[in-house]
Amino acid sequence: MDIRLALMSGIDIPIPECQLTCTPPKIREIAFLGEQTFFSGLQYLCIKKEQLNQDKSIPSETTNFQIFKMVMDSKEAADKKINVQQVLTLCFPKYKVMFTPRALVFNLDKQNFIVDENNFDFFQSYFEQIFCLGGKAEEKFNPANAAAQKIADKIMRGRRIVAEQKRAENGNQNVSILSQYTSILSVGLHIPLQDLLDLTIYQLYDLVERYRLWAAWDIDTRARLAGANPESQPDDWMKNLH
Repeated sequence: MDIRLALMSGIDIPIPECQLTCTPPKIREIAFLGEQTFFSGLQYLCIKKEQLNQDKSIPSETTNFQIFKMVMDSKEAADKKINVQQVLTLCFPKYKVMFTPRALVFNLDKQNFIVDENNFDFFQSYFEQIFCLGGKAEEKFNPANAAAQKIADKIMRGRRIVAEQKRAENGNQNVSILSQYTSILSVGLHIPLQDLLDLTIYQLYDLVERYRLWAAWDIDTRARLAGANPESQPDDWMKNLH
């Protein structure tokens, strides 16, 4: 299902394979939960066996749902399970979410909707689209110089769920990607900050990418008008991002 327009509109997203409807949270709602908690919960909800392919103790036939359940059932991951529960509650505010030994159960009006071995991959696929995870994001960034590379690196850290790990590796765990993006767009696009806080992650990342492309195009245009002759041209800032 092509949900790009729905994601850009910020409306509720149906997940027909699970008979659920996800409400993409706004930035201000994520702030209430906490950015670190939110990204931690997302990380485990979208866990893939490919991420663990170096662990030879995991059989090749193991499914993503089985890995997810193994993590959630681990005593060592009790805090992670709480984060996952909070993210699900944020994304499915009309439902009561419960963990059972073999499924995630979403209860609405005394009716249960099950996410289990049979449809968990569909569930993950929608979450990846809603929160801009994975995909071919690398192909959208082709920096022409060191300065552009730094901008691309920042954007990529925000687009991918491994942002937490990168911040830890860089010893900069106090960085708030969502705070940076809303601040940058507010100044760069002259949009009131409070308006930006009503965006979803998909909308925010789209604006950041579009603004980056436009800024590169604007700099190039000004340079050419001033008599410069750059060797390369920036990407079309109006190109399709999705």
